[in-house]
Amino acid sequence: MIEILKSSISDLKSDFCDVRFEEIHGTSIVISNEGIEEIAYRDSKGGIVRVLDNGGMAYSSFNLIDDLKNAIISAQKSAKLLSTKSKIDITRYQAIKDKVTTRYEIDPLSLSLDEKLKIFNEYMNILKAKDIQSARVRYLDYRKKKYYVNSEGSEIELEFTYVGISFVAYAVSGNNVQKAAESIALYKGFEAVSNLHSKAEEVAKRAVDLLLAEQVVGGRYNVIIDPKLTGVFAHEAFGHLSEADHIYGNQRLMETMKIGRRFGVEELNIIDDGNIEDVVGYTPYDDEGIPAQRTYLVKNGVLNARLHSRLTSKFMNEPLSGNARALSYEFPPLVRMTNTFIDNGTTPVEELFEKLGNGIYVVDFLGGQTNLEMFTFSAAYGYKVENGKITKLLRDITLTGNVFETLNNIVAIGNDLKIHSTMGGCGKGGQSPLPVGDGGPHILVKDVLIGGKVG
Repeated sequence: MIEILKSSISDLKSDFCDVRFEEIHGTSIVISNEGIEEIAYRDSKGGIVRVLDNGGMAYSSFNLIDDLKNAIISAQKSAKLLSTKSKIDITRYQAIKDKVTTRYEIDPLSLSLDEKLKIFNEYMNILKAKDIQSARVRYLDYRKKKYYVNSEGSEIELEFTYVGISFVAYAVSGNNVQKAAESIALYKGFEAVSNLHSKAEEVAKRAVDLLLAEQVVGGRYNVIIDPKLTGVFAHEAFGHLSEADHIYGNQRLMETMKIGRRFGVEELNIIDDGNIEDVVGYTPYDDEGIPAQRTYLVKNGVLNARLHSRLTSKFMNEPLSGNARALSYEFPPLVRMTNTFIDNGTTPVEELFEKLGNGIYVVDFLGGQTNLEMFTFSAAYGYKVENGKITKLLRDITLTGNVFETLNNIVAIGNDLKIHSTMGGCGKGGQSPLPVGDGGPHILVKDVLIGGKVG
């Protein structure tokens, strides 16, 4: 395939050209209280061509390899037309020739449907515990092969084997409905999802326990945020602000996100790194053929860098970061995160709770939204902390605030970094869900606005 793609652009007269081609095969399964809801098989392939000619850039997608030549001609014609209206350019890079394959022990594509269903039905039976009104198990596997060539001479072949599963349980008592969920997805084999019976038990128990949990009283609290919610904060509240295509056309953001601005304590480091294997944000090469970088967005509390594509890198005269990613061959790449996290601090978790004294321990992520530097997140659940000890289970916890104020209000950062990899994904520009990882350690933050019942 690499040879076919390479030969197709060998005689092309343009400033730059690249071609991506993908093949994907996989299975999705959904089981609920009513039994099997869905079994679907995915088998697709296709590609996309990009041509830059005299300041004009255009794309053309195709499904059959026989249509590649026509797609190149179409993209080149469109690029020439656009060159009369725009004069854009991109950052160039040296030629790369590489092949990367993710590792697995049990090939999920080799297992029969009956073998998979046997285990998933076991999970479902655990989830359908007493007081659980409804539950669901969702599973997805696939193998994706990606081929990339460009006019600089790059030839890259990637093969990803993916497995993911999620558990959801709803407990009901009158008008009180409580949800608990867990999800895991990795670039591994079926071994990653084949022994999760205890995880299913945790989900069912948590949903039932939340029926009796206290509603949090709204107000300002000192809080400890767990690694999952820390990761969501790093991604949603700060990571998107670091994507250069959000910034370069927005004068207000250019001033707000000025390199060298202090955003937090000396110990604060926020990183995006596509080199972390197994996690679904693993992106050894992005969709422009740029190798993954470990990018310190914030280093020692100071804004240090941002995420780039070839286009934004050129426009802003900043280094490439390997963050041009597309959901599939049907889309052009956008500036997207890979694995975004707050890095380890030095404080043991026990000391964080001692420092907190009285406050709230906030756990996991249920939903939320961001609007530039403002955010609102709903936690899955939490606990009251009294004299440094976890006491009562709490529910209906919403955190609201300003990203930069919150970063400046970090008191201490734990030393228990965890990167989370789930079936969820990031949405942007109509491309969702793009696999990403996020995480961090426990962090202690002062003066956080918590929404809840009136005290």
